[in-house]
Amino acid sequence: MHFVRAIFILFPFLSFAQEEYRPILIIGNFNAVCLDDSSIQKSVKLPDSLHSFQVICFFSNSTSSLSDSEVLRVESFVREGGGLYLGAENWPLQAESNQLTKRIYLKESFGEYDATDAEIEKKSGNLGLAYETIPAGRSTVAFPMDYRLRVEAWVADQPLILSGQLDEGKVIIDGGYSRFYCNQRSEITDSLWKSIIAFLR
Repeated sequence: MHFVRAIFILFPFLSFAQEEYRPILIIGNFNAVCLDDSSIQKSVKLPDSLHSFQVICFFSNSTSSLSDSEVLRVESFVREGGGLYLGAENWPLQAESNQLTKRIYLKESFGEYDATDAEIEKKSGNLGLAYETIPAGRSTVAFPMDYRLRVEAWVADQPLILSGQLDEGKVIIDGGYSRFYCNQRSEITDSLWKSIIAFLR
């Protein structure tokens, strides 16, 4: 009887632990990206099933590998509780990100900003970033303001990183993913990545 009671007491904690460490799927232009996370799985295309993943990250290519039906599958994945990272860069490395943001928000990335650092939004962000600035990326793009999204970082007074809830899931839009390239990796970029994944989980 005590054994059964112990199982019922521990079950919620065991379930939470399993949920926390479900794999992260990374798709797109990831060859130059250095991310230190053992739960990452990389793929050149969207798998047939997304049920085993907790977060999907797109490092956008110049041309998208996503069909219209796959865009709908990714949207459903997020709305049902998954996390979605949409990384873009200067044109043309925006394909998957723009494809999905046009579907979800009816908006896409714009501009090209050559800034070394991005200023952190201290008042309303979801990520709770401790830094004043972060590396912006090599040549960044912005994303329009939207009432469903909070700005996390700014470049040239334009939103660079945004976060938000989408039904049961969460979204990060990032206009400077090149900061995660191996040759730009730093303690700050590692910390930022951990904050992004913690939010999306």
